[in-house]
Amino acid sequence: MFDAGLTLTSLRDCLTQIEPVQLLGMELLKQHSAHPQGHWFPAGIPRNQMVDAVTELVGYTRRCAYAAEQISHLTSVPLTSVFNLEFGL
Repeated sequence: MFDAGLTLTSLRDCLTQIEPVQLLGMELLKQHSAHPQGHWFPAGIPRNQMVDAVTELVGYTRRCAYAAEQISHLTSVPLTSVFNLEFGL
């Protein structure tokens, strides 16, 4: 079996150091009102910028779905050092 030498604590520490992904589409939504003048989409954004943002978001969504699919095929690892008292028998 593969042993990466990671403990639950070191894995948590590693994951908490990952910076959030900066997506152009999310930045555009922060800059523009979510529902300006009764419209569903923000207005006043250049078409090429909107295309770039949507393309980036679709690509990011696909990469996340692929990663989730890969993770779903991993073998379960029992966590013997973690105690969950709520479900103790």
